Amino acid sequence: MFKIDTREKYRTIRVEKDRFDANLTAEITTALQNADGMLQGNLIWDLSEVKQIDEDSLSILEIIYESCYASGYSCCIVCGRSPICNTLKKRNRDWNLVPTLSEAVDLIGLEEMERLLQQSSTEGQEEGETEKLS
Repeated sequence: MFKIDTREKYRTIRVEKDRFDANLTAEITTALQNADGMLQGNLIWDLSEVKQIDEDSLSILEIIYESCYASGYSCCIVCGRSPICNTLKKRNRDWNLVPTLSEAVDLIGLEEMERLLQQSSTEGQEEGETEKLS
């Protein structure tokens, strides 16, 4: 059905069915909620084996995707050459869609570095403002 693989910098949810439906979505959501900290961190959805996805699953996927970014993490969807790639693109053009897992890992790493650079830049500006006030 699905596998969750936890790594140091990201978590991968690999859907191992050709149909991603509401029942499977409920199982994945329950697994993520029950596991300590599973909804925290960078997330990769591997949907490369999925050929069909229903509307409810798309909605949940979108909510989880957006919550990752709202919490300061990254999310990426591996769709390979799956026919759902076009469905996903039509649903949300801002999603990170990549053909392979290694590209997803690279993208997560790049976004993490970008956040760190922005954070250090913001901290540097705050220090500069403090010095001016002194």
